[in-house]
Amino acid sequence: MLATGLAIGAASVMRTGIGCLQLWSERLPALLALEREVPAGRAKSSRSEEQFRDELIAIARESSEIALRELRRGLVDLDSFTRPDEPPAARSTRPYKAKQ
Repeated sequence: MLATGLAIGAASVMRTGIGCLQLWSERLPALLALEREVPAGRAKSSRSEEQFRDELIAIARESSEIALRELRRGLVDLDSFTRPDEPPAARSTRPYKAKQ
């Protein structure tokens, strides 16, 4: 089970890395164009600086969504590969009640 977990974890990391690289490769040209428009040395924030910030945060959010999606997928894969073939128990065999 440890080897399966390591293999699935490595696959999840690879899928996350590929997804984030793909996202950055798609969005980086527009981000660089916005960065060129930001005036250097101004104390007040300009409209292009606000757009740059918003775009950068949007990319970071999408990257985190990719990572979470791949983590969930890895957990589902680990569960399905390591789950025994026997049917689930008809009733829980817990000897006590947690709450009444």
